[in-house]
Amino acid sequence: MTTFRLANMEWKNGKRVDPDSKLPYYSSSIMEEITTCPKWGLIRYKDRKYFRANFRSLALEAGSQMHEVFAALRLWQLHRVQGLTDHFNHHAVRIFGQARVEACFWPKPDMRDEALSFCFEILNSGDFFDDPSDNKRTIANMEETTIRYVDEMMAVMDRNAVWVSDEQDPTAPVGIELPFDMVINEQIRYIGTIDAVGVHSEAGIRLEENKTASRLDDAWRDSFRIRHQLTGYVIAGRLLTNSPIEQVKMIGIKIKQTRSIEDFLSFVEHRDEEHFEAFLRTLFYTHQLTEQFAGNHLNAPQFTHSCNRYFRPCGFIDLCAGSKEDQEMMYESMERTPYSPSERGVLGEDDA
Repeated sequence: MTTFRLANMEWKNGKRVDPDSKLPYYSSSIMEEITTCPKWGLIRYKDRKYFRANFRSLALEAGSQMHEVFAALRLWQLHRVQGLTDHFNHHAVRIFGQARVEACFWPKPDMRDEALSFCFEILNSGDFFDDPSDNKRTIANMEETTIRYVDEMMAVMDRNAVWVSDEQDPTAPVGIELPFDMVINEQIRYIGTIDAVGVHSEAGIRLEENKTASRLDDAWRDSFRIRHQLTGYVIAGRLLTNSPIEQVKMIGIKIKQTRSIEDFLSFVEHRDEEHFEAFLRTLFYTHQLTEQFAGNHLNAPQFTHSCNRYFRPCGFIDLCAGSKEDQEMMYESMERTPYSPSERGVLGEDDA
């Protein structure tokens, strides 16, 4: 029997000090990368080593920036639609920081104008900046996408509330950028950040997952039918909300709007026990690989079908193509991989 519980997180000076923090952890990204190519994934995520790229990953950067917009609109909904101003104040600062919230939120007489203004200010105060080589992922296009997103989401806010764990306590968890650390069988942890938890007037509590994409067709939609990311999030969501969650509402939007019906897409995915079993098999397989090659990741299997990913050669090509001696020298010269924002939210500040 598999057991699940939330980690008992204890913090001191910005770092985790609880016993659970010593257990090995995985996330959706780590699972996918290790099973895509064990050598790459283990060195990148378990040794925390990488070669700094000389190019920007604009798709990831733009996606991250738009996720801030998605969070901003849900925060606005807490404030203006659900009337939980104290919750808005606390969680907006949690996500964006006090100074940024004060600079970005301005009351306006028209609610749509106010929501758009807040989202635009969050978008333009982020880290993303235009790249001359990419005319698709631009601030101007992201502003147009923000308008489409705000209009689509405001139309359903009256029947799709943001989940709030305690309406009397503004510091209690709410369903916006909700980090989790889940202990499985007292052996390993699964971590991540749930984009949103909503309360639908008919479907009840369900998760929401935002995605940005260059296309929103049937192939894109089908890619989530059995995706482990959603399955793991449902298990964690059940623990966080103490509710029998079975649904994930997927919300896809294009970074560059084309004024077609394919620019915005939402649909619901379901998860049941068979999905949970498949997720756990893959998670435990990933952990077995990690244990098998612990301390010897240079000799982990190379899955060469993935040497070209996202239209670029893998950053480890030179490492994997070198002699054993060259690989050892290159390995020692690699930089430490920084924590992602999601990892920092669960693990604390990097101790590098």
